[in-house]
Amino acid sequence: MHPASFTRVAAAELTLPPAVADAFPPTRAAALARLVAVDAAAYARTRNHLRGAVTRLSPYLTHGLLSVPEVLAAVGPDAGKLAQELAWREFFRLAHDREGAAILRDRFGPQPRLALDAGPRRLPGALVAGATGIEALDAAVRALVDTGYVHNHARMWLASVACHVAGADWRAGAAWFQFHLLDGDLASNALSWQWVAGSGSAKPYVADQANLNRFAGTAQRGTFLDRPRDDLLTGAVPDALRATVELELPSVVPDLPAPTFDPVRPLLAYHPWGLDPAWRADEDAERWLLLEPAFFARHPWSPARLAWLLAAARQVPGLRVGVGDAREVLAPRAADAAAGRAAPLVHRAHPAVAHWPGPRDPAPTAFAHRWTATAAPRSFSAFWSRVAPRDR
Repeated sequence: MHPASFTRVAAAELTLPPAVADAFPPTRAAALARLVAVDAAAYARTRNHLRGAVTRLSPYLTHGLLSVPEVLAAVGPDAGKLAQELAWREFFRLAHDREGAAILRDRFGPQPRLALDAGPRRLPGALVAGATGIEALDAAVRALVDTGYVHNHARMWLASVACHVAGADWRAGAAWFQFHLLDGDLASNALSWQWVAGSGSAKPYVADQANLNRFAGTAQRGTFLDRPRDDLLTGAVPDALRATVELELPSVVPDLPAPTFDPVRPLLAYHPWGLDPAWRADEDAERWLLLEPAFFARHPWSPARLAWLLAAARQVPGLRVGVGDAREVLAPRAADAAAGRAAPLVHRAHPAVAHWPGPRDPAPTAFAHRWTATAAPRSFSAFWSRVAPRDR
């Protein structure tokens, strides 16, 4: 069950841990510096290796400090595999846009393996503690907690172990990741876990020890992952994973008042996934970032992640932060604007704020706008075959 309440924490107490700030400085300048350094050819060759030439742009893309079109424009026509991987982000968002909260349910069918005590917040204790004894897994958990980031391949390993080897509910793993990951987009996270677990794909992804050794540079043998695929899918749960714990994911929001608006000035309403400093930058308008307690009650974020968001919000000049429900805070202003009693109100579209009232600007996309069907694509391959550049 999702928590029904949340705790307000003084904004001054939401301090950014040095390890997180060093790994991902919460600025557009840092994002642009990484963008300049992207080597698309090296990315294509090495992206599955933990020491490969990955971009580390994902937190900036999730929160709108960068956009997919910007990345592709900077990389140029030779984006290749990088373009395809970026398209996954738009595929997931399109599914969220068309299916709404259904992305949080089994998309194609039930998860193939579930333990008797599986629950939406229950995972093997050794996995959560980074104490499985498997080097690559335990290092990934330390990175998740300490820096808010895990290499994509290591995320798949953790999901494979949780869902297939231990029989944990994919929702528990998704909640765990969503709590810690700086780039924890709701759709990308939930649908990626489903893809691994087999409830959102035709074939479950299963990782063994040889796979970890190859791509993590380790040389372990004789672990509980050193078994054939069928045994990993259907064999007994290893002793190391039998003891499970209920995840402690406290739901907190900054202790800030609800925003109050000047009816004479235009209002630009920002959300956590749209911190684009260039959005309507030349307009004389009030700018408010609205944090909704109901969202964080359903999908808690760690204090470190909230601190990163608040720091990143400073990239938008004049942006103020308020806490409140959009239907209570924005709806009256939207009604006044529609009736001519107040200046215009606008926000940028995103599936997580589909309930926000008032006009919305489209989010920048490189691929999703080419998908014209009313239903979400059932698979990435169907999406990519429709939207991929024709000269690829």
